[in-house]
Amino acid sequence: MYIMYIDESGDTISLSQGGKNFLVLTGCIIEEKDKLTIERKSRIIKRRFYQNPDIEIKSNFLRYANPDLKQDSPIKLKDRQKYDELEMDVTKFLQTIPVSLFSTVIHKRVFWSKYPAKSAYELAYILLCQQFQKFLEANKSLGICIIDPREGRVEKSYIGTDLDKVHDAIRWKSGGFWRRCPRIIERVLFSSSDKTIGIQLADLYCYPIFHLFEYNKTQNEYWRFKDITLPKLRGLKFFPRSSKKDLRYFS
Repeated sequence: MYIMYIDESGDTISLSQGGKNFLVLTGCIIEEKDKLTIERKSRIIKRRFYQNPDIEIKSNFLRYANPDLKQDSPIKLKDRQKYDELEMDVTKFLQTIPVSLFSTVIHKRVFWSKYPAKSAYELAYILLCQQFQKFLEANKSLGICIIDPREGRVEKSYIGTDLDKVHDAIRWKSGGFWRRCPRIIERVLFSSSDKTIGIQLADLYCYPIFHLFEYNKTQNEYWRFKDITLPKLRGLKFFPRSSKKDLRYFS
């Protein structure tokens, strides 16, 4: 059995209201047998630096833990050497754990210009599940999805009912944007990132993808992507494909 933990970077806010250019959904796939070992390794790092194995480490928390930056963080450190050691330990952990990543990137402006009535989040989820289905077929296994139910940027909105309907639909029938995903046997489960190491991992791997697209960088221009996310990335769906030509990621 494989578990795909899903988290987002970016938002679904319109650009006119200050939203980001891209919405990125990334799935971090863990085989059931590896889950406990990954959790234990994560807890060792958290206990070492914060004496609390249950503390939440996410991408923005980690970046702003740097004492040289003015932004606040729930895991802020006062000593630069200690911060460098934390970065090193987290990087090694993310590089060595046995996970597979899939991601979906939605170019919001172009997407809404073509499909103004459709949900960018729901499409991103559908395209992500398509990749998970192919992964499960290749591994002759079954899987479940676990996602943070809070979607948004400042005020989080709960997406359970709508996304549950989408998930149910793709399990049992094909549609205009998808083919059926029967190997994802459980309708989407919800868990907040502070309670689930898998979603924290998805967040840590997801932000570097968003960073490259939002700031129009190549794959070599952001070390967190090149050194951490890219080696684990097994597939990336970009939509709409027509705007690929303007992005340095695909150069």
